[in-house]
Amino acid sequence: MSANGRTFDAIVVGAGHNGLTAAAYLARAGRRVCVLERRPLVGGACVTEELWPGQRVSRASYVVSMLQPKVVAELRLREFGYEPIPLEPPFATFAGDGRPLLFHSDPAAMRAGLARLSRRDADAFGAFEALLARTAQFLRPMMLRPPPALGSRRPGDLLDLLREAGRAAGLGRRDLHDLYRLMTMSVGDLMDEWFEDDSLKGAYASTGVVGVWAGPRTPGTAYNLLHHELGSIDGVGGAWGHVRGGMGAISEAIAASARAAGAVVRTGAPVASIDVEADRVAGVTLENGERVQAPVVLSGAHPRRTMLDLVGAEHLPDEVVQDLRRYRSRGGSVKINCILSEPPRYEGASDEEAAALLRTSLAICPSVDHLERAWQDATRGVPAVEPYLEVEVPTAIDPSLTDDGTTVMTMFTQYGPHAAEDWPEGAREDYARRCFDLLARHAPNVPDAIVHYEVLAPPDLERIFGLDGGSIFQGEQGLDQMAFMRPTPDLARYATPIHGLYLCGAGTHPGGGVIAAAGHNAAHRVLHDLRFGRLRSRVRLTATARVG
Repeated sequence: MSANGRTFDAIVVGAGHNGLTAAAYLARAGRRVCVLERRPLVGGACVTEELWPGQRVSRASYVVSMLQPKVVAELRLREFGYEPIPLEPPFATFAGDGRPLLFHSDPAAMRAGLARLSRRDADAFGAFEALLARTAQFLRPMMLRPPPALGSRRPGDLLDLLREAGRAAGLGRRDLHDLYRLMTMSVGDLMDEWFEDDSLKGAYASTGVVGVWAGPRTPGTAYNLLHHELGSIDGVGGAWGHVRGGMGAISEAIAASARAAGAVVRTGAPVASIDVEADRVAGVTLENGERVQAPVVLSGAHPRRTMLDLVGAEHLPDEVVQDLRRYRSRGGSVKINCILSEPPRYEGASDEEAAALLRTSLAICPSVDHLERAWQDATRGVPAVEPYLEVEVPTAIDPSLTDDGTTVMTMFTQYGPHAAEDWPEGAREDYARRCFDLLARHAPNVPDAIVHYEVLAPPDLERIFGLDGGSIFQGEQGLDQMAFMRPTPDLARYATPIHGLYLCGAGTHPGGGVIAAAGHNAAHRVLHDLRFGRLRSRVRLTATARVG
């Protein structure tokens, strides 16, 4: 029996959106599930928080795109309050002449906007978008199944390998060539190959380094651009949107779906250890000493935190311990959440353009070199002198986020160093002032309109949300830490060497973002293993009966 008088079929450590997704699927399959979350609210980094009275902010994650349509449909998330609002245009920046460049969904409007900057870039843009769409179409099906089990000789694993090999064999030589290059080259080199306008290249290159500890000239960052193309909203690939009620409405909807299926979700319940007996998981012990028992435990926490801290290295093979210690988890993202007395007023924009800039995701990154300089600052342990900014104004779409008509503005920025000692007293405020000054070049009213703001540097992201090193993806997304290498070869398919223990967070395939794929995949792995275990038991019982 558990210490609170109940037993469970499965425990989920952490109520991030992936942990909640795993719990919902297990509960829908008839399993008794308990989710344990250390914070007073669900969602992990996908939360809406009332940071100031009557003013609610998507505190960490800020826009939706990659949330899997299959998960939305199967968990009935729209019935439980999930309402995405597509951004239109999805993306914008400022050209070198100071005028807005709106990345319209309509190809003709997009081409016309680019043509005033560069006829060559206008001609190339459609083919570039088609390249990303083609490659994303090939990768998208891999998100909702485990990565191939390279090196395994089990029949099922060999079939999985053959399936993926067959899909790759179906690609033409040119498509394979494009896929390989997009997976390995730098986003800066990719931009230089396709375009000539610095503002266009800077805006796109910034997407290639979102959340990663790498610069635009770092090999492999072109994949990160592609990673952000893998999502969709209402069937539109690569679309982005706000969520009514903030990003926490996603987590609340998943939690409601899990509860409706019978799951228990407890907040304010920090886990001190995952208990192991004879190489099998036995449950967990909370920080208050309470024990909760179950034969299956899934953890949405960072893989290193789960395996080395909650389980303990003494329970793991030396090779797994070594691989986890090598697993890189550094981040350079700095989130700034603001309340303004009025919305930004953009100069040099028509009334129509100014309205669009409030309803889009605005990248302020004049060039690839600007981005590279910001990255080099962070590598020296210095918050960037001129950061890259991505600005959203969610109250322009959802005014219900504030009770008093004030404006919520968030800025996702880079780069900041990940070490706590590189953020001495006053460094956060200095960094924020530089960001506000950069925005004021286009919206001069912003500095005087600031009512409240907070700065979440990488050490704060680790402290508040458990994101080791401030990595918003629970680990860097280089090719050596993706697919069958994420987080390590022995842990890449969600199961661990501890019988009954599984990983279900962003530190597993397919990686970071508000996707819910890792939670979906881990739950299905658990259900598969449970079915297989029952079948194996029945075979043994039948054989014993025959011998008897």
